[in-house]
Amino acid sequence: MSALLASDADDRPLVGPVTVNGREIPQTQIYAEMQYHPADTSREAIYAAARALVLAHLLRERAFECGLCEKDIDIHSEVFDAAVERLLEREVPQVDPTQAQRYDYYTEHRQRFTSKPLAEVRHILLLVKPGEKAAQERQRKFAESLLEDIRKAPDPLLRFAELAHRHSDCSSRDAGGSLGQVGPGDTVAPFEEAVFAGEIGLMQSPVRTKYGWHLIYVEQLEQGRPLDFSYVEKNIDRYLREKLRRQMIANYLNDLVRSADIGGIRLLN
Repeated sequence: MSALLASDADDRPLVGPVTVNGREIPQTQIYAEMQYHPADTSREAIYAAARALVLAHLLRERAFECGLCEKDIDIHSEVFDAAVERLLEREVPQVDPTQAQRYDYYTEHRQRFTSKPLAEVRHILLLVKPGEKAAQERQRKFAESLLEDIRKAPDPLLRFAELAHRHSDCSSRDAGGSLGQVGPGDTVAPFEEAVFAGEIGLMQSPVRTKYGWHLIYVEQLEQGRPLDFSYVEKNIDRYLREKLRRQMIANYLNDLVRSADIGGIRLLN
């Protein structure tokens, strides 16, 4: 069945046999339909399934009236889905967002339209396997000693790279611990949080992740910057166009419900 017929979970009960223009939808069909509408409770799933079936029957009736499908076509078939798509293209107007609407959305959601932060990072990984408590403490102390070594060096970055090559348990040791540029989602959460905290240079404390202890040196850091409206306007237009389309389809379905004789279920507030 078309995804357009899916509904949000609803706790309103069925009040009797579900009928559409005098035609009853058997309970067996409603129960079978429930598999397509997972919900927190069976009550919600039953309602969602019944609602979807009612809307499917209404759309099938309308599509048949328009000569787009057979009268009793299977509402779970691809042919039915195609007929529904043609029906909606024919009867639901496409509304295009205006530039003012696009710009209003941009100004109201500025936080969404920023470039992702990037950092040039080196690290030294001192591996600790899960459950090795003794190794955990031993590697922490070793990490502290390496930090002190790096702090005292005339050229901390050079010393960091040397120690990474000698001690790191990451393959990046061959590049002096360099991970290159990293952005959000490229590393595990504790590592990422430390990197993008805003400090450039050697981090003053080891960072613990599920892999072990890390010494981190941030060579360069560029926080996310606001993107110009012209850069994101097409994406906003695409989003708003889809949002308006769904609203128009919802209005169309409500109109079908209002004009039909439906029993056993309440679909409109």
